[in-house]
Amino acid sequence: MKGYNLFLTGFLIITLFMPAFLAEPCTAAFVPSNNITLERGGMTWEYQEQITGNESIVFRSFIDLEAGNSDRFVNAWEILKAGSILRDKMEESIKTKPDVKLNGTSEPVKVTDVDFVLSTEALGKIQKTSSITNSATVSYIFEKPIDREANIWLMGTPTSSVTINLPAGFDVERTEGLNSKSQEYENNTTVLKGTFSSEKNITLWISENETYKAEMQERERIIEQNAENKTNATVNKTGAAGKAVEVSKSSGFFKDIFIWFYQVVQKVNLV
Repeated sequence: MKGYNLFLTGFLIITLFMPAFLAEPCTAAFVPSNNITLERGGMTWEYQEQITGNESIVFRSFIDLEAGNSDRFVNAWEILKAGSILRDKMEESIKTKPDVKLNGTSEPVKVTDVDFVLSTEALGKIQKTSSITNSATVSYIFEKPIDREANIWLMGTPTSSVTINLPAGFDVERTEGLNSKSQEYENNTTVLKGTFSSEKNITLWISENETYKAEMQERERIIEQNAENKTNATVNKTGAAGKAVEVSKSSGFFKDIFIWFYQVVQKVNLV
């Protein structure tokens, strides 16, 4: 994902004004993590990055210079503006160099939304070394939804942790670029955990679980059968109500005939 590169873009801007920061020993780090949820028709990529130590000073300085008034203090308005700047840069970066491919191509993968949240932990004097945890979420759709099998290519931050939730009912056949891999299975969903390799790319080969597919087909059949039974019951109930009305009408008709006949007989007797 581009959050890592995006932050580096800000730091390159900072270096033009504050080379002293790069001269100092690096006593802190970026700690990124990723949570990816795959669906048949799309996916979401939630990204989080913690910035600590000297890097947090550099990042606060970036906010103050790019979105503020260079007064060496970060306020709430500057955070909002910087968040908007970073969101736009992230969206532009993803469009320039896609970070997701489906079956070997990025063509069917379209970004529908980018949300960037710059933490209020950045508030205050730029010299603060306290940690800042920023987050972003990118939503994608697949114009050609996953059918029975697919391969997914993901470009992320080297060595960063990642959790990947497969579409419900899908199994993973094999993976490349996912280090320290572990696998769990919950509620018909396979969950992979590990880290991006130093090559920063992960490829997954997934396929639909035949047992799950059969269960879904049986569930659909039962739903359709229940709907049909309900329709038949309604029709039968309506038919029974119609017959009751006919009986009522018939009884009334014969009663009227009997009264008429009785009146005729009475008149004859009177004559």
